[in-house]
Amino acid sequence: KAVVSTQSTGKTKSELLESLEKYHKLEYEYTQVSNVRVVQDELTRLRRLNKANNDAVKDGKLIPLEKVEEILQNQQEKYQKTIAKLKSRVTKSESQLSRFLQHL
Repeated sequence: KAVVSTQSTGKTKSELLESLEKYHKLEYEYTQVSNVRVVQDELTRLRRLNKANNDAVKDGKLIPLEKVEEILQNQQEKYQKTIAKLKSRVTKSESQLSRFLQHL
C-alpha cells in the first residue's frame, strides 16, 4: 500500500517522512497551545473567584482567613482552659470521695 501511495502522490519516501515529521511537530504545537489555553482559562477563573472573595471580605460578607485562624485559636485556648478546670474539679471530687470513703 505504501508503494502505491508514494507512486500516486509522486512523493519520495523521504518527502513523506518529512511531511509526517512536520505533521507531528504541528500536532505537538497545537497540543501546547491547547494546554496553554486551558491553563489561561483556569487562571482567569481563579482570578475572578479571588476577586469575588476579596470583595466579599471588604463588604463584610466573609471573614478574612487570618481572622478565622485567630478566632479558632482563641476558641481552642478557651476549650483547653475549660478542660483543665473540669479535670481539676474531677481530681478534687475524687480526692473528697476517697477521704469520705476512708471515714466509713
